[in-house]
Amino acid sequence: MKILFLSSEVSPFLKSGGLADVAGALPGALWRLAPGEIDIRVLTTGFGGVRNTSGISFQKEFLFSFPGGKGDAEVFQSGSRRDPDDLRVTFLDPLRLFDRPGLYGEDGVDYPDNFRRFVLWSYAIREWMRKESFHPDIVHGNDWQTGLFLALLEYWKKTGRDPRTMRSLFTIHNLAYKGLFPMEDLPLTGLSPDYGHFSRLEFYGKLAFIKGGICCADRVTTVSPTYREEVLSEPLGEGLSGALRERGTDFLGILNGIDDQVWDPGTDRALERTFSMNDLSGRRENRRSLLEQFSLPELSAVPVFGMVTRLAEQKGVDLSLEAIRSLLGEGIDFRLIILGSGTPELERQALDVARSAPDKVAVRIGFDDSLARRIFAGSDFFLMPSRFEPCGLSQMYAMRYGAIPIVNPTGGLKDTVDPSRTGIWLEELSARGIVDGMKKAIHLYANKKHFRNYIEHAMRTDNSWKERAKEYLEVYDRLLDNR
Repeated sequence: MKILFLSSEVSPFLKSGGLADVAGALPGALWRLAPGEIDIRVLTTGFGGVRNTSGISFQKEFLFSFPGGKGDAEVFQSGSRRDPDDLRVTFLDPLRLFDRPGLYGEDGVDYPDNFRRFVLWSYAIREWMRKESFHPDIVHGNDWQTGLFLALLEYWKKTGRDPRTMRSLFTIHNLAYKGLFPMEDLPLTGLSPDYGHFSRLEFYGKLAFIKGGICCADRVTTVSPTYREEVLSEPLGEGLSGALRERGTDFLGILNGIDDQVWDPGTDRALERTFSMNDLSGRRENRRSLLEQFSLPELSAVPVFGMVTRLAEQKGVDLSLEAIRSLLGEGIDFRLIILGSGTPELERQALDVARSAPDKVAVRIGFDDSLARRIFAGSDFFLMPSRFEPCGLSQMYAMRYGAIPIVNPTGGLKDTVDPSRTGIWLEELSARGIVDGMKKAIHLYANKKHFRNYIEHAMRTDNSWKERAKEYLEVYDRLLDNR
């Protein structure tokens, strides 16, 4: 089985969100499930800095054609494909359009030529397949950045330019990002005019690359069963619920997983001390070290809450800050550490809360992977009250490291957190609901035996890719059977 796995970002090389983590872990999990039976190639963008990144080397340059012109594309390679844990990743940069500081934009503003960048990337992918003589059985695209390629693939198959036996799968990681561009640019994609119809790429008078995947792929998946049900109606359908309902049983929900070898508290070098479910003494040491790092006084009877998040309303950060101010006003003792960046207003509010209670709240603006791991390992509870969450990975990282998640039961948060033994569900999504959820956590923390049971159940929960990758293999098999 030959699979071409397309993603605009792949961890650990380039990452703006959970898409990269999935693209960095799922292909290897698939390979390990059927060694010798799957030839899977991971292809991504030639991001800025790829030329100077350790472990990535320049491979070649080739000429490719696109609507209205020709140009050079550079190819870089990482890994050797000697074994599943060293899966080779190919980085493709047409006309050096991706050799920039940002992936999609800078300072919160999209690059104005993103349409051209991803059109040319799509055509360069096709030429790369020819140059490599790689004719996949299945093309697996992820999110809007690959949607145009799947629309082109359908068009090329219809017009006899590509094998009709080639099948396609499209995975939606977040419907909020659609890849919207002016409809008058449709001719520049090389697609025929009928692709400007609402049954294809049209979305309220614009082109939506995400609809290329939704409407043109042979199968569509999203990243949790609950999110799959939620997006079949508005508002979580983001205006696309009708198109998704049209796919019927060809639209599936498959829960994401995590790489339990990369995220392992027993071997994680970022931690002050490694630990396991059988010996939690290391957790106490990580808790002490984390509080010390932020100059927060440690009291064994006072729980530590952590947040590693994008500072955005989608993540419920505005409600969380309101809840924190309310708890501080009530004189309730707790510790809270926030790591993240996002909208300037929420960054300012978070820093203001920390300044108002320097002995209880600490905030670090930015992202630091090692610090994120220390927060997972040193917090007693992990706060994640998202307004919507297609799947979410942070709650699974937290559980793996023994931090009990407090979540709004939506999307993948509902599918992965069990309120009876691995986490806490908010009864309502509001500042008051978060206050009540944190008070419930403080009460749970006071019952040491009960709290330890939660930790043990959370750490024992298998959120690895092994079982979930099997579901993708089953989808691949059904696609090939339907040929």
